[in-house]
Formats: sequence, structure tokens, C-alpha cells
Amino acid sequence: MAALNQISNNGQMKTLEYHETILKKVSFDKRLLKMELKKAVRNTTCSEQPALLEWCGEHLGEEYKKMAAGFMENKSCAFEDGGNK
Repeated sequence: MAALNQISNNGQMKTLEYHETILKKVSFDKRLLKMELKKAVRNTTCSEQPALLEWCGEHLGEEYKKMAAGFMENKSCAFEDGGNK
């Protein structure tokens, strides 16, 4: 029933929530977790990425939060200092 809470009005799970669910399920295997974390960064929007970082820190630990931040640096919408584009 918990999965029902993650489904939007049109019946689709939000991308961020989907990846959080997958990351929880594969957290037992570091190799799979790294692979799924890369996918999560690639598939989430720039506006979702701060929430993904926060979630990683809370649920996976600082190591994976830093890893996700590193993956985000390679994405075109990586966080920029001072709003420079």
C-alpha cells in the first residue's frame, strides 16, 4: 500500500520517488547502488536533484551523497555558483 502513496493523480509514479524506491531496494549491493544512482541523476530533473542529494544523505549516507553530487557535475544542469550560466 505504501507504493500507492507514490503514485500521482494520473497513475504514474514521480521520477524522483521511483528512483528512491529502486535505490532502497538495491542498497544491499554497492555495485548495483552506484549504477542505479547514476541512472537516478541522469533521469531526474535539475529541480529534483537537490531533493535527491538530501535523500541520499539521509538514507544512504554521506559517501553516496558525495557520489551523487559528483555524477551531477557531469550533467548539463550541474549546480552553478552565483547563478552563472
